[in-house]
Amino acid sequence: MCTTVDESKIEHEESERNPALILGTASFLNDAGSDMIAPIWPTFLTTQLGISPGQVQIVDGLALMITSLSKLGAGYASDKSGKRKSFITLGYTLSAAARIGFILATLGYQLFQIILWKSMDRLGKMRGPPRDAIVAAHATEKKRGRAFGVLRALDTAGAVIGTIITFLLFAYLGYTGIILLAVIPSLGSVIVVSVLIKEKRGKDVFKGISFRGLDSNLVIFLIASVLFALATFSYSLLILYSASFGYTVEHQTLLYLLFTFVYAATAYPFGRASDRVGRKPILIAAFLFLILTSLWAFSFTMDMLTIIPLFIFFGLMNGALDPVQTSFVADLVEEERRASIIGAFQMVVGIAAFPAGLIIGFLWDSFNPHTAFLYSIILSFAALILLLTIKTKKRNGGPGGN
Repeated sequence: MCTTVDESKIEHEESERNPALILGTASFLNDAGSDMIAPIWPTFLTTQLGISPGQVQIVDGLALMITSLSKLGAGYASDKSGKRKSFITLGYTLSAAARIGFILATLGYQLFQIILWKSMDRLGKMRGPPRDAIVAAHATEKKRGRAFGVLRALDTAGAVIGTIITFLLFAYLGYTGIILLAVIPSLGSVIVVSVLIKEKRGKDVFKGISFRGLDSNLVIFLIASVLFALATFSYSLLILYSASFGYTVEHQTLLYLLFTFVYAATAYPFGRASDRVGRKPILIAAFLFLILTSLWAFSFTMDMLTIIPLFIFFGLMNGALDPVQTSFVADLVEEERRASIIGAFQMVVGIAAFPAGLIIGFLWDSFNPHTAFLYSIILSFAALILLLTIKTKKRNGGPGGN
C-alpha cells in the first residue's frame, strides 16, 4: 500500500494561472523544436543515413513502443509520489538532449544510434500522463475537452512555427544546423515548467494502483484504440510517398506545414465540440479521417496536386483524435489513479505502434505503398465498428454522448 498527496490540492496553486495555458506554452516551445526536425526527418534518415522507407516506419514504431512503456511508469510514479512537475521537466530535458544525439548518429552505427536517440526523444513523452492529469484535474468534465484542445492547439501551433523556420533556413543550415537549432526552444520548455508550475502538498489519498473495476466503455475503447493504432502509419510515410511524385525536401516541408496547420487549427474546435456533443461522435470522425486518408492514397493520388489532400485529412484525423482520446479516458477514471490509467492507456496504444510499423513497413518495402494503405483501410474499419458498440451517456454531464 502506498500513500501520496491529494491531486486536487497539488493543482490548487496552479489553478489561478490556468495550467493548460502554461503547459501548452511549454508544449509550444518543445514542439517548435521537434517540428523543425520533423519535416526533414524522413529524408535525413534515407539520404543521410541510408535507411529504407520501410525501416523508417519500423524506427518510428519501435521508438514509440519502447518509450510508451515509460508512460505507465511515469503515470504510476506520479500518482504514487504526488509529483507532476519533476516528470514533466525531466521529459522535456531528455527530448532536448536526444536532438544532439541525432547528429552523433551520422558518425557511425546509424540504425542503432537512431533507434537509441529516437527512443530517448520519445522517452521525453513521460511528461504526458502527469501533465494531462494536471490539466484534467483543473478542468470540470464539461470543459475538459476544450482544456485539452487548448493544450493540443498550442502544441501544434509550435509545430507550425518550427516547420516554417525549417522551410526558411534549411537551404542555409542544412540537416545538421536545423537539428542543432531545434535544441534551443526545447530548453525553453524546461524553463517554463520549472518557473511557472508549482506543487503544493495535501492530504494522503493514494491507496495503490489497481486496474480492477475499470468502466467497460474504457475497456472497449482501449481495444478499439489498439486496432486503430495498428492501422495508423506515421507522417513520415506520407512525406516519403510525396517524394515519389516529385516533391523536393523544401516542398515536403510545406506539405508538413499544411498537416500541422490543419492539426493546430482543428484541435481546439474538436475538443470543444466533444464537450457539447460528446466524445464518441468526434472519435468516430477521427477514425473516418484515417480511412479517408488511406482510401485517397490508395485510389486518387496521381500527381503532385492530388497528394495535397492526404496531409489535410491526416491533420484532421490528429486534430480530432488527440484531445478527445485523452479527455474520454480522463472522464472514465477517478482522480486518484487518473495519471496511472492515462499512462497505461497510452502505453498499450504506443506498444501497438511497433507491430504497426513492422507490418506497414514490410508491406511498403516488399510490395508497394498501395498495399500498406489497403491494410490501413481494413483495420481502421474494424476499429470503427468496435467504437460504434460503445454505449455512452447523453451529453448532460456524462462522459460520452452518442
